[in-house]
Amino acid sequence: MKKTLKILKYFLLVFFLLIIFFLVFSFFYKISLEKIPYSSVIYDRNHIEIWEIVAEKKWKKIRHRKIIFEEIPDFTKKAIILLEDKNFYSNIWIDFFWILRAMKNNFEAWKTIQWASTISSGLIRNIYWINKKRTKKNKAKEFFLAIILNIQFSKNEILTAYLNNIYFWNLNYWILSASQNYFWKELKNLTKAEQIALLIIPKNPTKYNPLKYEKNFEKRFKKITKYFLEKKLISKKEYFDILQEKLFFINSEKKSLPYVIDFINSKKNYKNKQKINLTIDYNLTLEIDEIAKKVVAEKSFKNFWDYGILLVDKKTSELLVMIWGYNYSWKAGQVNSTLALRQPGSTIKPFTYLLAMKDLWYSSNSILLDLPTQFETKDGNTYNPKNYSLKYSWKISLAKSLSQSINVVSIKLVQEIWVSRLLEFLKELKINSLTKNPDYYWLALTLWDWEINLFELVRAYSIFAYDGNFCEINIFLDSKINCKKIIEKKYTYEINSILTNRFFKLWGFPINSTLDFEKREVFVKTWTSRNFRDNWAIWFGENYILWVWAWNKDWSPMKWVSWASWAWEIFSKIIKFLEPENEKIKQKIIFKNKKINFFKIISPLNKSIYEIDNFISPKNQQIKIKFETDINYDFKKNFINNKEYNKNFWTLKKGNFLFEIVLYKNNKEIKREKSFVKVR
Repeated sequence: MKKTLKILKYFLLVFFLLIIFFLVFSFFYKISLEKIPYSSVIYDRNHIEIWEIVAEKKWKKIRHRKIIFEEIPDFTKKAIILLEDKNFYSNIWIDFFWILRAMKNNFEAWKTIQWASTISSGLIRNIYWINKKRTKKNKAKEFFLAIILNIQFSKNEILTAYLNNIYFWNLNYWILSASQNYFWKELKNLTKAEQIALLIIPKNPTKYNPLKYEKNFEKRFKKITKYFLEKKLISKKEYFDILQEKLFFINSEKKSLPYVIDFINSKKNYKNKQKINLTIDYNLTLEIDEIAKKVVAEKSFKNFWDYGILLVDKKTSELLVMIWGYNYSWKAGQVNSTLALRQPGSTIKPFTYLLAMKDLWYSSNSILLDLPTQFETKDGNTYNPKNYSLKYSWKISLAKSLSQSINVVSIKLVQEIWVSRLLEFLKELKINSLTKNPDYYWLALTLWDWEINLFELVRAYSIFAYDGNFCEINIFLDSKINCKKIIEKKYTYEINSILTNRFFKLWGFPINSTLDFEKREVFVKTWTSRNFRDNWAIWFGENYILWVWAWNKDWSPMKWVSWASWAWEIFSKIIKFLEPENEKIKQKIIFKNKKINFFKIISPLNKSIYEIDNFISPKNQQIKIKFETDINYDFKKNFINNKEYNKNFWTLKKGNFLFEIVLYKNNKEIKREKSFVKVR
């Protein structure tokens, strides 16, 4: 008896010392429950999930989402305890009965066939030795750390962490990621059959993978369901209902807006965030995409089948909608058309006119000459620009020139402003695609002979929407509006007045056409390629900034079209969907033309270069001397190299020649115009 008491005392002493040791050790050694990195889950502005960006660790990619104990369904908690550790809430950190059972089974088999694992020890293994071979040394450490774990954390915390670390195959850690990946459901919405299905997988993720080994999975599913019935976790009725329920496993990633996800992936500031809240409006995107698809379906006979759309909230400068095209799943469609480099066409002209007002003191009423004009190129050749309509207005106000998108006038203005000044201004508006020097772009900078990022173009247009302030387009919901004053409001106000005025649009878009908005104040700038391969429109109203671009990915031209079709039909329907009518809007022509006289030699054009053909008779190589003017005169005289020449035709001769036409009134010279010509 005394010997027994002595042994008991020694045992209690050792036990007490062990407790002291574990308590002291746990004070200095802290176990971290969060060893696995978390995925980044992307939500729209209304907290609708769009996608999960998997986390990356050295050894693999991981789908891993955090959840708290209260969010775990009660059935899942009871089921995992019943499967993995029946005495979880009552055992003292380790289960001695399981240890004895494992020792017996291993002794009978003369090898290690079973480990005595509890939820606590399983969690330690998943934290420290995941994907590593089990060894006796690691098992001893696992035993030791399981005790420390239970000293530092409650049972509920341990259970939550365990479920947050077990592997469900297909990159999924924790049942929350598994529920989203296999069923596209929130955990709370899973049926009991679906919860059982997921809890089967961690036992052997390879063997019970429902997407690869269906028979193994079904056999295990029936066995576990029957086990739950025997343990009274489910009723008989639930048992039969679970077996009859058809499980649909989804073998694909959930990408609600795949083009938006690819865009976000190019950003760096989403890294290491478990939740990413975008400014994108998922439901609005679907509505606008449906509008575009209907137009495409209606106009398919015009060989019109693709589009790109950007929509920005004007009040907050937040990106609401980004659509890349009609068929994203097509390989050629997976190019972000909103970020791709494209020729901007005449959408650059408003910036040219804006600088003309600021730097050259032009106004909306200023009269400009729209005449056939020849410009010298950077390599010494001649350039004869043509207006889109192939017609000339002769005299035209700046307001009408911008509204009618006159090419010749635009080139004259950028020539006066200097290309370097326009390029500097566009870079100030963060059109970063412009990386060449001014000589490279030349006067064509205001037209289309170069390419830019179209997302940048929409952002640059913010100076018109925000009264001369340049504002970044926000894509993350927690971002603050970031604006910078670029130019005075009085200049953008005039441009806005021109491009908003309904009557100025009538030259190309008649009453009730797609771009005629009688009861809406709409700022519109459009462009169409001459070969009808693409066109677009930029707009802003009271609430939104919209950009629509239409094209075909094979670059085939559209057919049977007018200036008011294709992108503009999508554009018009979206505006009417977004912007309510306003009965108070009554637009008037607010700009008056000032009187101006013009005098221009149109043949030979200034800086012309002619080539003599030795195989053609000189009589057939003549130039007719022509001019245009609205000046009242009595007579005129022609001069070539300061010598009077009163014929209307001039025969080509090699050399450099100065043509002059002089107008006279009451025998006095009233106007003189010159033209320099080179003949080779």
